[in-house]
Amino acid sequence: MNDLFADAGKVAEACSANDDDALAVEVALLKVVSAQDVEDDGQGGVRIAQGVAPERVISVVDPEARHGHRSRRDRYDGYKLHVSVDVTSDLFVAGAATKATTGDAGVLPALLAADPMAVAEVIADTHYGDAETRRALATKGIELVAPAPPASAPKGYFSKEAFAVDLAAGTVTCPAGQVATIAGKARRRQARFGASTCQVCPLASRCTKRPGGRVVTISPNEALLAEARKARWSPGFRQRYRLRAQVERKNAQLKSRSSKLPWRGVGKADAWLKLRMAALNLDHLGKMPGLIV
Repeated sequence: MNDLFADAGKVAEACSANDDDALAVEVALLKVVSAQDVEDDGQGGVRIAQGVAPERVISVVDPEARHGHRSRRDRYDGYKLHVSVDVTSDLFVAGAATKATTGDAGVLPALLAADPMAVAEVIADTHYGDAETRRALATKGIELVAPAPPASAPKGYFSKEAFAVDLAAGTVTCPAGQVATIAGKARRRQARFGASTCQVCPLASRCTKRPGGRVVTISPNEALLAEARKARWSPGFRQRYRLRAQVERKNAQLKSRSSKLPWRGVGKADAWLKLRMAALNLDHLGKMPGLIV
């Protein structure tokens, strides 16, 4: 491994005097690939780095491709396709291809801007349900129908949702009925239950192993997300959210007979997506009664 890393450095140095632009691009790629999975071993060499390098290049023939994941178990390599569908006409109205590491919510403003019609409501999954997206849409007068991201439960312990947070009273009640006071600064408020409370608690094995007891962090967006999590179980929300199944069906249409993108690079992937959406829209319009296209 040290020999390979050293050889890559020698090749890059040998090419540095060449003013060929195409060669410079390849040398830059070589530097990234040779260094992204190693770290200094403190003895003049390198060793395999722990973890995954941010924006890790996974292919030298398709440098913009990335590792992506739909869930912890469902992983893929390549690009991510983002689409929006009109629930009334069942037509694709906007789409964009990005690197697989791009967050879904970050593409939403571009999708809304590309929509030819004014958008009054966005029905989306949990990836769009964060507080920042909710506030951004609210300022534009757009209603968001999306579940708030669930609270994490590391190592199978009680998640934050198992605790009753009372912002008005400034307290948090744990599953065992113990109460802790919320304290701290606005952006770093916490409720600490303490060692004396948690070490004798019969539910401690399901809650925490911290010597100092369980700590519940209260985010600045606590009230907004709590309201969204509560609304998720209302009949009105559930009725509207069912319409999101249309997007999943349209996604299946996109992938039908095209399980892999035929072109490389984000730009070409985006072009393929838009051509594919246009073809599917024309096909859909051609099947509508009384409409000639």
